[in-house]
Amino acid sequence: MRSRCENRLTVIGPKRDLRRFQVSDWQRRLRARHADVLQFSPCRFVCQFETDPHDLKRLQTLSRRWPGLVLLLDYEVGRIKGLAKAMAGELEHCEISY
Repeated sequence: MRSRCENRLTVIGPKRDLRRFQVSDWQRRLRARHADVLQFSPCRFVCQFETDPHDLKRLQTLSRRWPGLVLLLDYEVGRIKGLAKAMAGELEHCEISY
């Protein structure tokens, strides 16, 4: 049985870009399932969703398509907790196991 990965994505940036991002194909690109929007304010979009365990290249690729936005992904799979920041194709990432 494959593990589920629980994700929380926070996107920060200009209002116009955030609105366009929200209606884009970001869910398909990240292979997100069961997405629930938690916050949509003028400069911040937050949602949670589920994926199969994934590599962070998808997030990095998505950030290249949206260079004016900062994408923060908080995820947990099994006993691993991670945080990634992607901006204009650049990726910072840390992960801990417990």
